[in-house]
Amino acid sequence: TEKDVLWTGSDDGLIHVSRDGGKQWTNVTPPMAGQWMMWNCIETDHLKNGKAYIVGTKYKLDDYTPYVFKTEDYGKTWQKITNGIPSNHFTRCIRADKKRAGLLYCGTEYGLYISYDDGANWKPFQLNLPLVPITDLSIKNNDLIVATQGRSFWVLDDLSTAQQLDKSIATQSLFVYNINPAYRFDGYQNTHVSNAGMNPANGVVVNYFVKQISDSSKIEIKLRDKNNHLIRTYSNTTSNEQEKIEFSAGMNTFVWNMHYPDWGRSDNMIMWAGIGAGPKAAPGDYTLTIKLGNDSITKPFSIVANPSYKCTPADYEAQFAFLMEVGKSFNQIQNSIQQIRNLRQQMDDFKAKQGKACPKEILALCDSINKKITFIEEKFYQTKLKSSQDILNYPMQLNNKIANLYDYASSGNTAPTEQVRLAFKELSNEANPYLLSLKSIFNSEVKQLNALITKNALPIIVVKPIE
Repeated sequence: TEKDVLWTGSDDGLIHVSRDGGKQWTNVTPPMAGQWMMWNCIETDHLKNGKAYIVGTKYKLDDYTPYVFKTEDYGKTWQKITNGIPSNHFTRCIRADKKRAGLLYCGTEYGLYISYDDGANWKPFQLNLPLVPITDLSIKNNDLIVATQGRSFWVLDDLSTAQQLDKSIATQSLFVYNINPAYRFDGYQNTHVSNAGMNPANGVVVNYFVKQISDSSKIEIKLRDKNNHLIRTYSNTTSNEQEKIEFSAGMNTFVWNMHYPDWGRSDNMIMWAGIGAGPKAAPGDYTLTIKLGNDSITKPFSIVANPSYKCTPADYEAQFAFLMEVGKSFNQIQNSIQQIRNLRQQMDDFKAKQGKACPKEILALCDSINKKITFIEEKFYQTKLKSSQDILNYPMQLNNKIANLYDYASSGNTAPTEQVRLAFKELSNEANPYLLSLKSIFNSEVKQLNALITKNALPIIVVKPIE
């Protein structure tokens, strides 16, 4: 942080410091370092002026002792800080955390070490890192980059959990770490990659600690936008597989892929376009609440725009609003198809159960309703499809067309074009009369059918709403 302060280590084992940009140098070699030290690394503290750490080795003299020294007064006094590093794990490099004072990372001939108390004590920090020489360390975008000798380089994504670690966490029933801003990127994480590094999770990463759980423990995670509107809810008890989560005692990680709830179901439907996931959240501020039993913690977080795209906040908001409008229209059509099929199934079951005893007027009305709803269903969905290639022979209908439109509008980071808006307006104008006609059938003819059934003291037909 001090631009005029310079440090250097020389081949003859000396350390010098300059506090005037290099005009004058002062020998500040630690007396306890001895002779013929090779200084591998000098690290200045990012949070305190005058503080620095140096790492030396003497392995070429058959001395494998770790040498790590700390000064807080520009080298006037030094302190050796190697407690916890084995006597034969000679040191190669050291880095000080950029956010948490006293958090240090040290590379040795036999792996990586970490200290939470400014070097007073060290402990291994291997995780899945091979036991190899650590030749250099660097911190970039709060990730720890580790260069090894013979095993390539490794990256420990996101140091925030280490930076926030505290002994008091283990005494709390529930603890949620601060949530880092998440970039709005495309892509995915392959969790089964072999012989290669695994990419970090694509989404909002939430780390939380649970002290203990039981078979009846229920956890719930709610996401809300800047206006406190609920986006979606995840839990361990929901029947929705898309929003079901698992958790355990100890550390847990939850990743929100930044998508709103999925759109209409496509059960038993063959389509060349399926909306599937809801729109991706626009850049902005959000909140997350984790509830476990009587404990509830809310944390703010932000989604950051992909810097590769020159898209304004207004463009993102416009795209999101349009996709929500298109998605709701698609949902309405999908739900209508489901209601049509439910109604048809109930009428068929009713007629089969009554058999020849079914009154003719009820049979006639069922046939009339079935013809009308089938006509509407065929406008909403191409019912002739039996395989994916059948679409080459039979044209797409409204649900597939709207799904295609949705895919186009969500394929980039930009506000919807005028052409996309006009196309959606045209499709909406085509779908609305059929939706109104279906509503009329439910409100009029299905009621008339139920009245006839009631008159004959038979079980009525119920049109259930689709969630």
